[in-house]
Amino acid sequence: MAAAAGWLRRAAAAAVAPRLPSGLPILPTPPPAPLTEAQSLVLPGIGAAVAGGMDLMAVPKKKVSKYKKSLRNGPKALKPVPVIVRCRCCGRVKLPHFYCCSGEKGNPGDSSS
Repeated sequence: MAAAAGWLRRAAAAAVAPRLPSGLPILPTPPPAPLTEAQSLVLPGIGAAVAGGMDLMAVPKKKVSKYKKSLRNGPKALKPVPVIVRCRCCGRVKLPHFYCCSGEKGNPGDSSS
């Protein structure tokens, strides 16, 4: 008899009101109001594009990997500009901030002292 009483108690508790796991009862929600003619059903993608003037944009299907991105953007990288200057003393072509001659006029190969 004790087992039957426990079963009956559980059935009565379940029939009263369903509860959330936190123990709070689930409240019934009111039914939605009927739509009027002014509230026509508009699809978000189509109706908004026509009414609001917003265009649809392309969306990639998959993420582009770092390797593919660097392959695509490699030619866009900044390249060093070769700067070539002439020495003020001997007139040879040299890179800036590089030593050419000791400031002597004439041939830098000759050491006339």
